[in-house]
Amino acid sequence: MYRQSILPFISIKMVDKRKGISPFSVLLLMAVAAVVGAACFSMLKVQYTPSSQDKKITVTYGYPGASSRIVEAEVTSKLEGILSNIKECKSVSSVSNNGDGSITLEFGKKVDLQSARFEIASQIRNVYPSLPRSCSYPVISLNSSGNKSQTAISFNILSSLPSKEIADFVESRIIYPISTIKGVEDVSFYGNTPYEWVVTFDYDIARSLGITADDISKAFNDRYSESLIGMVTSGDMRYGVRLKDGSVGDMSDIPVKKVGGRIVRLGEIAQFRYQEALPTSYYRINGLNTLNLAVAVGSDVNLISVVGDVKGKMRELEASFPAEISVKVNYDSSEYISAELDKIYFRTLLCLLILLVFAFLVNRSWRYMVVVAITLAVNILISVCLYWLVGLEINIYTLAGVTVSLGIIIDNTIVMVDHYSRYGNRGVFPALLSAVLTTVAALLVIFLLPEQERASLTEFAVAIIINLCVSLLVAYLFVPALLYYFPVNFNVKDSARAKRLRRIAWWNRGYGRYIGWGIRHRWLLVLGVVIAFGIPTCLIPKDFEWKPYSDHRKVIDKVLGTSFALFYKAMDRSDFYREPSRPCLTIRAGMPEGCTVQQLNEVLRSMENYLSGIEEIESFETGIYSPSSGNIQVYFRPEVENTSLPSRVKSDVILMAASFGGANWTVFGIDDNGFNNNVVSAYRSNGIKLTGYNYDQLVAYGELLLDKMSSNRRVSAAEIWGAGSFDRPQGEYSVDYDFEALNAVGISPYEYYNSLRSPLYDSYAMSIPYNDEYVLVRIESSARDAMDLWHVSNVAVEAGEGRMKLSQIGEISKKNTSLPIQKENQSYSIAVRFDFLGPMQMSTKYIAEMVDYMNGSVLPVGYKAEDYQGRWFYDNQDKYAALILLVIACIFVICAVHFNSLRYPIAIIVMIPVSFIGEFLAFGLSDFAFDKGGFAAFVMLSGITVNAGIYLVSAFRKMISGCSGSSSSDIQVRSYVRAFNTKIVPISLTIISSVIGLVPFLFDGPSEVFWFDFAIGTIAGLVMSVAALILLLPVFALKK
Repeated sequence: MYRQSILPFISIKMVDKRKGISPFSVLLLMAVAAVVGAACFSMLKVQYTPSSQDKKITVTYGYPGASSRIVEAEVTSKLEGILSNIKECKSVSSVSNNGDGSITLEFGKKVDLQSARFEIASQIRNVYPSLPRSCSYPVISLNSSGNKSQTAISFNILSSLPSKEIADFVESRIIYPISTIKGVEDVSFYGNTPYEWVVTFDYDIARSLGITADDISKAFNDRYSESLIGMVTSGDMRYGVRLKDGSVGDMSDIPVKKVGGRIVRLGEIAQFRYQEALPTSYYRINGLNTLNLAVAVGSDVNLISVVGDVKGKMRELEASFPAEISVKVNYDSSEYISAELDKIYFRTLLCLLILLVFAFLVNRSWRYMVVVAITLAVNILISVCLYWLVGLEINIYTLAGVTVSLGIIIDNTIVMVDHYSRYGNRGVFPALLSAVLTTVAALLVIFLLPEQERASLTEFAVAIIINLCVSLLVAYLFVPALLYYFPVNFNVKDSARAKRLRRIAWWNRGYGRYIGWGIRHRWLLVLGVVIAFGIPTCLIPKDFEWKPYSDHRKVIDKVLGTSFALFYKAMDRSDFYREPSRPCLTIRAGMPEGCTVQQLNEVLRSMENYLSGIEEIESFETGIYSPSSGNIQVYFRPEVENTSLPSRVKSDVILMAASFGGANWTVFGIDDNGFNNNVVSAYRSNGIKLTGYNYDQLVAYGELLLDKMSSNRRVSAAEIWGAGSFDRPQGEYSVDYDFEALNAVGISPYEYYNSLRSPLYDSYAMSIPYNDEYVLVRIESSARDAMDLWHVSNVAVEAGEGRMKLSQIGEISKKNTSLPIQKENQSYSIAVRFDFLGPMQMSTKYIAEMVDYMNGSVLPVGYKAEDYQGRWFYDNQDKYAALILLVIACIFVICAVHFNSLRYPIAIIVMIPVSFIGEFLAFGLSDFAFDKGGFAAFVMLSGITVNAGIYLVSAFRKMISGCSGSSSSDIQVRSYVRAFNTKIVPISLTIISSVIGLVPFLFDGPSEVFWFDFAIGTIAGLVMSVAALILLLPVFALKK
């Protein structure tokens, strides 16, 4: 007994006599690294979700009066041709609309965007002379980082002053100081309606004088326009020389045209009024028409820190505001993000506390728990230093990685402390290294996923990899050094030891008999594993024809598939792309074509009046962007978010929406139920995207798909759209001329078009200087309101040398305009969009069938059909399975190198599919939605379930290497049982600590994105892996 009790002390003291760094030096260096890590905490970027790392530059241009086809052919294609050759450009996409277009260039993460912008500007200067004369000079836009920005905080500007005075004050005193704060990308001011000059010319007087609307517009341009005529040099500087009319004067004095020997001035034929322009959009918070200052920050900065700086600067500015103006925060995204991160911090600390309490209860030793706690703290602090060095930000996925790695770090600590305290050497380190490498290998597969799928999981994987690599360093150097000064004693009392030995002897007899039986009946255990896992017959293609199988496919798939079949069916309700976000009720509304933004505003006002009376609503944000597109986003107070109240409010909103006539309503969010009355819709919920190199042929294939879909009664409102989510065809009235009738009266279509242009005229001319600012001028005809569709067809207008009606020379009809033309890397894209009457699972299957039909039977090489959502996970589930198999292959290679054998790796690898059975059942027998957390659980299970097997087989090999007759089956069984008894306690601690560490993340239930699925999948897999460890590992690892 005495010999055993002093063994740890003797073995640790032996460290002093070995060559190498002393324990004191190790502790000192680790302490310094931990202090540096603590200092790096404040420098980490903090976000709720991962920031976008895309670096993009957008080029926009206008081509007034040109259709999307002409814009694409004459401008977009030329610009794309030269810009696609920019260095380090990863992809080029473009959109050509009626009258304008844009090109977006995406670059790699390490590209200097300012240099790329300079190169783009140089190329545009070279090509611009070859573009049409009426095309505007392309504008290059990007934010400082090239990333997307997000509104972080907004303020209400409160004042009794006129809105114009408030706007002038905000622009001169607030916007610039706020925009100079580091991390702020954009500062926008909403709610101020600009003024405009409206010039209403008397159509009858103008017609009698032979003056057209174009003559009036040209007169404005002649008076107020300016043009660059050249450059001059003065000293070392060059200046542009602009020519403009200096006699601005009164608008009524503008000469329009010389008629009958005299100059007709604008005041003779027109009236003028200075008024507020009708809003083209609305933005309100909580239904109030207020002036709002919105501050957007980059997606790659510490949002919480930047918002704090913005609020501090605003308080500083407010001290110098006049008494009539004050500001109030009406939206602060940092509050919700801080609350969510605090919740995650709390759960992580709770997880840590549970693990430490568990470590204490197992050994009943404060010293043991302190060693584990110190080791864990040093590991985390050193890892934080590496986070900062590699630029890793703190978000929900990073914290998930940190939390998961806590259990593995403690596992490594427990194994090293146990081994070093008993044997005084680092002999277990090769097994630790192999165990960590298997987990790292499993995580590396995440970097093989497409960019969209790996975006969120990258931080998760990097955090774990850093923590595990640091844990190896800590286990090899820090733990032995710490044990030198704080040795841990594993001795137990004699009475307890006797009881324990009796239990072990009883277990050994039974376990040894089972192993012997299992070795003799391996085929039976293999059959049991196959039955439990399932034979994946459900993956057989549906067009596979073999009558005995195809006639009873559902039954065969269900019986043979067992747990895999259950999981495969559960994938129908998977939501792989859901992201963590605050519960939100979204209400969308749209008006029919021909309506105005103001009419939609009145409709949404009624909904706002209802929402403003609900005290439990924290805020609702209204945005109206066009007559067919408006929405309200409703957020509830945190204390009621998880109650039934949001669902009751949603039900009331749906009832109200159903009672409004003439408008389209879509209500969704909070729960899986939704509402869409589909009176007129600017959105279709489903779509199939077609891509190809010839636009006309692509549209023809789209029409073939429409014909195919028309036979399905569940498909409604199917149309060919542009590739954008709201690129629906818009209606306009088109004149079809009877050219024989035109020739008979001797006029051309252009002459008749000009005759209609003046009475229908309503257009902006230009901006003119007025009261120290530029104000838009809108010119309208006095006859515009009287000229409805009937009058256009049946009222005679002057054309050529006489008067005639449109009905005499043609007809007017409503047609769809040309669609926006979208290209990506020189390939055209359109979408067949439609609504589907039925559950999501049915629509998903229908889309898959149509995609297979188009790709297999219709489209030639160079063309492709795909789900409009572009969801790689749903279209490539077989590739996800292949990636998991790749993980298993990598783990097998690592184990084979470690053991210098094939038998042991095979025995260890068997534990992985058995652990998958646990996750299959967790999702297959429940209604949980499978998301990225579930996939991450598969990856983690591949790496961590084999760790226990590696430790156990390593101990077995060491035991049997010292025995004579090691090939004897009986000796192998006894050696394995002894190794099992030696390692089962630390192995059990590692598995139980991993499970207990994930329990806090089950508290918020299935609605918790990523965390719940990851926790439930990993726990279920680890529990199942225990059975594989005890029952299967020895059977496959030992020889007969």
